[in-house]
Amino acid sequence: MHITTERLIIRPFTRADAEHIHRIAREENILRYMADWSEGKAAPRDYYEPIAWLARHKWSRDMRRSQRYAVALRATGEMVGMVGVGMHSDLHEVEVAYFTAEAYQRQGYAKEALNALIDWIFRVSREPYLIATVDSTNEASRKTALACGFQLFEQRTVVGYKAHNMVSDSYLYFRRYRSK
Repeated sequence: MHITTERLIIRPFTRADAEHIHRIAREENILRYMADWSEGKAAPRDYYEPIAWLARHKWSRDMRRSQRYAVALRATGEMVGMVGVGMHSDLHEVEVAYFTAEAYQRQGYAKEALNALIDWIFRVSREPYLIATVDSTNEASRKTALACGFQLFEQRTVVGYKAHNMVSDSYLYFRRYRSK
């Protein structure tokens, strides 16, 4: 199964994406805000095992299960980013995740892909709402969350440890509820 939008295809990752993931995961802002995508992965082949794991869980209706999908351009098939859903490890709420390669940022691709994923999530699951957590210094991701209909609930400060994939000691907590 694939989700097709006006300009994008959201599809399961394949081994052919390993080169792209390896390159994108080392871009400055991806490395800064989503460091787990590069940790312990020195070469493209180091992504083969995670890609195989994700393939076993693709298009699950259980949104608590970690699911990540490639975002590719419809016109060329080139992978330009990622969207995903799964249980937030600390908050125990269903969270969406997203990133776009630097060359494709500020063109609305993240918004287009994330909205399509959210529509699919609400269509196939019973989740009453989704969350997004964004490092308080990540202005681009904050704007994307708001553009996708998430409401900012609060800014939270983590005390005593560093939150996963966060640079600063505070993050923005967003929610988007299912439409009635």
